[in-house]
Amino acid sequence: MKTRILLFFLISMFVLIPEIIANKIEVDLIPRVVLKEKTITFSDISTVTGDDVDLVNEINNIEIGMTPWANSNRRIALDFLKMRLKSSNISISDVTFINAKSVVVSVESTKVTGHEIAQKAKEYLLNALPEASREITVELVRTPGDKWIPRSIDEIDFDISLPDISKDRGNIDVIVSATSDGKRFFKIPVSFKVRVYEYVAVARRRIGRNQQLTKGNLSMARRETTKIRGFAFFSIKDLVGMVTITSIQPNTILTESVVEMPPTIKQGSIVKLLIQTSGFRIVTKGMAQQTGYTGEVIKVKNMDSKKLLYGEIIDSNSIRIAF
Repeated sequence: MKTRILLFFLISMFVLIPEIIANKIEVDLIPRVVLKEKTITFSDISTVTGDDVDLVNEINNIEIGMTPWANSNRRIALDFLKMRLKSSNISISDVTFINAKSVVVSVESTKVTGHEIAQKAKEYLLNALPEASREITVELVRTPGDKWIPRSIDEIDFDISLPDISKDRGNIDVIVSATSDGKRFFKIPVSFKVRVYEYVAVARRRIGRNQQLTKGNLSMARRETTKIRGFAFFSIKDLVGMVTITSIQPNTILTESVVEMPPTIKQGSIVKLLIQTSGFRIVTKGMAQQTGYTGEVIKVKNMDSKKLLYGEIIDSNSIRIAF
């Protein structure tokens, strides 16, 4: 009887052991891996083997979490891996871990230095500034910090823009962005100080208020025009005939805010009134009731009839009466 029981036990062991061994899974952990930015699975950090192909594939596809940030590591401990197996309804008793007690994961990364960012911004700014007969200097205000991106350099696209395209001097910000596959990794402003030097019209000597400008009291000189207010004049010819509206010191840059074109006719001036209809033409004297420029219509008084009329200024002496 004892012999039969022993024989039955031995036969059972030989039948069951292959089945037990066949269900065993071995997970060979890789101590350190570098991945592209993605969701980590068991297949990324280990080699999973076993006779049960379906179970091996199931374990390989179990998600562990996301890769770390660029230029950083994530250590995945053995206890965490076992927890992920349990949460996926995998029996821990069927799995054996070998080779390592944890896995250190890093992501494939590229460092974009602050110098590179500033250089890209400067090149863009120089191309965007207007081409003119002027000299400029472009000074970087502050070098931006280095940026790490979880991509290889050939996968990164740089987008550069100017928030204010009308600004061509002074403090100018250039926006630099880095993207890949539609995902933005950084967007930072890079500040520059742009100085402009131009040949402009300046006062040769002190010019008083309401003085007429001539070639004699003006000259051309190279000046920094970065901070001047208003439009500067780049030709003496454009200023001749104008008058000052304030006193101007020697070597001062002439701008539209300190000069004006004198009116063609001033209020109170005696002028010729040209009165013309289909039947007759009369020339008589009148007095301007308003100040105006060539082409403007102003009020005038006929000196003979004392009537108030309206006429178009022809020149400094003549007004054509409108009917």
